[in-house]
Amino acid sequence: MADDTISARLVEVETLLERSRKRFEEGQKMAEEAHALVSELQQQLIGAPVSLPRDDQDDVASKLLASLKAQGSELPPTLCGGRMAVDQVQRLIRIDGHPIAITEMEYRVLELLAFARNNVVTRTMLLKHLYRRADDQPQPKIIDVFISKLRKKLRLASGGAEFIETIPQRGWILRDLEATAAA
Repeated sequence: MADDTISARLVEVETLLERSRKRFEEGQKMAEEAHALVSELQQQLIGAPVSLPRDDQDDVASKLLASLKAQGSELPPTLCGGRMAVDQVQRLIRIDGHPIAITEMEYRVLELLAFARNNVVTRTMLLKHLYRRADDQPQPKIIDVFISKLRKKLRLASGGAEFIETIPQRGWILRDLEATAAA
């Protein structure tokens, strides 16, 4: 009789696990659809083509930035306004008109964030932007290091203003800097 109870409980647990798995898969599918819609909106906002293979979606911002640079006249002298300016010609970051010292990799992270300002930039986007070859890519956590160091330097140079916002489970946003200046 105890074996029947254990068997019945096992069947019950297996049924619950199967229902949970199906709900998880449905939720995962919904999240993927939402991610695709957000990517499509981001692509429209930055002027990228909408119909891209799934593998290329995270590479869009980097490719678009590279193609705009190649055209030359399409890029504004700075990617930001307000308190921060990302000067692509001199490859400098200025806060309130004063240049701040950052590394080349930090500049490239901030450049992509500024280019996609007010849009989420994922870890994959940043990795593809920083490391073109797949065999050249370090551990993904290096992006957290770059973001952390950038935040500290920007905070120090701006008197405590926060320019980079983390969007949990998605990536980072460089917020509208005029709104940051007004805050």
